Amino acid sequence: MKTLKINTKSSLKTMSKLFLILFTTVSTASCSSNDNDVIEKKSPVILVHGAWQASYVWDQTKADLTAAGYNVTVVKLPGHGDDNTPAYQVSFQAYIDEVKKAINSYNEPVILVGHSLGGAVITQTAAAIPQKIKKLIYVAGFIPQSGKSVLDYSQMDSSSLLPPALQLSDDQTLAGIVNPEINLPKIFCQDGTAAQKQFLVERYKAEPTIPLGTPLNYKTADYNAAGQKYYIHTTQDNTITYSFQQQMAKDAGITNTYTINSGHSPFISKSLELTKLLKEIFIK
Repeated sequence: MKTLKINTKSSLKTMSKLFLILFTTVSTASCSSNDNDVIEKKSPVILVHGAWQASYVWDQTKADLTAAGYNVTVVKLPGHGDDNTPAYQVSFQAYIDEVKKAINSYNEPVILVGHSLGGAVITQTAAAIPQKIKKLIYVAGFIPQSGKSVLDYSQMDSSSLLPPALQLSDDQTLAGIVNPEINLPKIFCQDGTAAQKQFLVERYKAEPTIPLGTPLNYKTADYNAAGQKYYIHTTQDNTITYSFQQQMAKDAGITNTYTINSGHSPFISKSLELTKLLKEIFIK
């Protein structure tokens, strides 16, 4: 009987090579998977609308962002749209509470986007829970300093077409737009199509006055701690003028700024452009 001789050194070398190849393959696959997870990870997005509008203005933006893989929540502020809370019961704190509820529905920091009045709302909210904010994005949004209200800031914008068009109800709980069929499109969406303007006019609703006149109350340090901040300027804005937007952003220390050549409602007149810009900011 012949004795089978095994070359121990050769066998060990072969096994070592096989082990190395196997380890490298597994490691590469593992790293690749983790890298993809990092790339594909997208923070939740919360959208906050402004005055004389409601959550419906974000419909197209939400649809586009959702299609791109984002979890999106659109906040419905009390007293707007189909919410019939009596105006005298609508407070600025009620707005904050709704935004906090949306934020707390996620177990991670969120990207908070606010338009117009919504800018003031996200400012106060972010200062209250800065640890839950990853990014704060203003779209032609108000940024009142602590102690000042949206109404205070609106009256400071001398070139705005909004203040002269306001009309209070007899009990002063509601602020309406005089001749909304004419003034609403001119103030909020003069660059929109006829259909887009009609879309806003048909859904017009007078605005509760109490939140407009309520001063914000926050500490600058808390606000500064609330994630990265960005401002999207609307350069043809008749509601909050471009120059006033620039001043607010400067006062708030926001240096990451962008522009859209639109009126006050880019989610209506320039929806694709706005969504593209938001997605660019999200991944920065």
